[in-house]
Amino acid sequence: MMKRILIANRGEIACRIARTCQKLGIDAVGIYSDADQQGRHVREIGHCIALGGSLASESYLNIEKVINAAKNSGCDAIHPGYGFLSENPEFADAVEQAGLIFIGPRADSLRRFGDKSAAKKEAISAEVSVIPGSDGKLNDPKEIAELVKSMRLPVMLKAAAGGGGKGMRVLNDLEGLDANINAAMSEALRSFSDDALIVEQCINNARHVEVQIAGDGEGNVVHLFERECSLQRRQQKVVEEAPAVFLNTNLRNALLSAACRLGRNIQYRGLGTVEFLVLGDEYYFLEVNPRLQVEHPVTECITGLDLVELQIRIANGEGFGFEQTDIQAKGHAIEVRLYAESPAQNFMPSTGKIDFIKFPGEKLRIESGVDTADEVSPYYDPMIAKLISEGDTRAQALDRLVQGLSETAIFGIDNNRVFLHQLLSKEEVRADRIDTGTLDRWLLDYSEKNDDEITQRQAAIAAAMWLMQHREVGSTNPWTRADIFSQWALNSPHDDSVHTLCLLEAENEWKIAYLGIDANHIISLKVNDTLYTVCLKEQGKTSYLVDFGDIRLPTRMIAGLEQVHVQTVSQQVSFKVIPVVSDKQGESEAHDSITAPMMGEIIKVHVAEGDVVEAGQLLIVMESMKMQLQISAIHAGTVSKIYFKAGDNVARGAIVVDIDA
Repeated sequence: MMKRILIANRGEIACRIARTCQKLGIDAVGIYSDADQQGRHVREIGHCIALGGSLASESYLNIEKVINAAKNSGCDAIHPGYGFLSENPEFADAVEQAGLIFIGPRADSLRRFGDKSAAKKEAISAEVSVIPGSDGKLNDPKEIAELVKSMRLPVMLKAAAGGGGKGMRVLNDLEGLDANINAAMSEALRSFSDDALIVEQCINNARHVEVQIAGDGEGNVVHLFERECSLQRRQQKVVEEAPAVFLNTNLRNALLSAACRLGRNIQYRGLGTVEFLVLGDEYYFLEVNPRLQVEHPVTECITGLDLVELQIRIANGEGFGFEQTDIQAKGHAIEVRLYAESPAQNFMPSTGKIDFIKFPGEKLRIESGVDTADEVSPYYDPMIAKLISEGDTRAQALDRLVQGLSETAIFGIDNNRVFLHQLLSKEEVRADRIDTGTLDRWLLDYSEKNDDEITQRQAAIAAAMWLMQHREVGSTNPWTRADIFSQWALNSPHDDSVHTLCLLEAENEWKIAYLGIDANHIISLKVNDTLYTVCLKEQGKTSYLVDFGDIRLPTRMIAGLEQVHVQTVSQQVSFKVIPVVSDKQGESEAHDSITAPMMGEIIKVHVAEGDVVEAGQLLIVMESMKMQLQISAIHAGTVSKIYFKAGDNVARGAIVVDIDA
């Protein structure tokens, strides 16, 4: 068995591979870029080698640096994970030439399957049905245009060397044909250093099914059943599940047999995924991904196999250790990809610090590459985590995943949690009436605009949480002193309340007026002109049941001094906290007294009795709810009486200074 493996990747897949290495008693060594110095995979693996640079081309894609890291750390094998160098035949060759084991297909297989055009030729050779279109890859824009014009629309342009939806264009008409061809070729060149395209008939309303295969390199190939990947956004997978329950026995057996036949045709070694489009009783070969897939956990769930362990054993020359008849599929598993992206902004990637992240502790498998306080950088894929559910049936697995998404909390960075929750709750998804166009059709009318009524309640929750969070036991100020907090009330008439906070959310402004709190910790407050009573019942760290009297809302939230994050089932809002203590001064009937506009503590008295003051001159500084308020003279005159000293607490409306005009 191998003694030490270099994991040539980052994030959740690096952590995932490291766990299997630990289980097998194999030392794991990681690598990291400058941008990933504090990354979770670095913390989890421990023994890690710095590659320098932040761009992928300077680090994870630099073959020389990766191989040197493996050799200098005494590794005898390299696992590429997925993405980066996992499908690069030059890398596989370089690893073997360095005397190391490449845990993946041979370089020859990568060349024959890694290019879509070459893979299509292999499929034809193995008598696997293919999509009508170009015989090979094309580099001449004019030749591509002529072929498109000769075909029945819609037509698909695909980067020959690529995947993940990059370099793809669906042509429903011939308008802008040359521009679309140039755009697809340009994107293919940027993403894969190869601008070649293949042209195929676009098959709409089909299902996307992929078959997981494993080969020992000696001609023996087994399947590990299939996965359903039809829920896609712009040809990029969003939800994956296993098995594909819509398949009948004959069609399933045909797909599994075709995939294994293709693998045997080239004496495939390692794991690979053969992808198909299925329409009615017909199926068409799409491509082969000769590597570990992002969605491999759902196959592990239904088969009970550790696919990373299987990769390692195959690369070590041990074969499978089982026969095809030994593999049984049980139950159902579903995976969603949680991304740092903004659905409201056309799914633009989001970067920055994760203030807080929490996943359900039970019933879900979580594959994550980040923790609270980690940064999502702009240099790599913005995937935060994969959430995987299992169940005896598809309905049970869906229910558990929807519940798990409800219990997941991510604060500080835009993400697609709410979007995924809504998607999995849709009737078409629940009933398995889906195809590769379902999600794109739904997105035509999709809007993640927050409900104003819910947001107003969330503002009330945020205001209550902010007040509770920032109490201090040692303070002499009853506004913030925890041990007497439940005993005070501002005694403000509801029609004359003073706004003490402003919560900003997107374009909205929510003005908060605290009115009081009773012995049961029920806070009375106003949000703009709406009166609420709010009681926060802690259920666990960041988890609360919020009782409004007329409704109870399970809520997750954290409150900083300047920002509060609130997440209910249907939406998530981050509020910026702005102190807005009213500056209006109360006056007695004699117009010679200055009153405190808020309950609070006197911090400093700037004048003495007998002083002559000007209108607007600073008299007293007081503090309320961690906000300092300056009390100034309303008119010129002489200070005749000062009623309080520094350290004293005052009630709202109490006379603090008398000034004789």
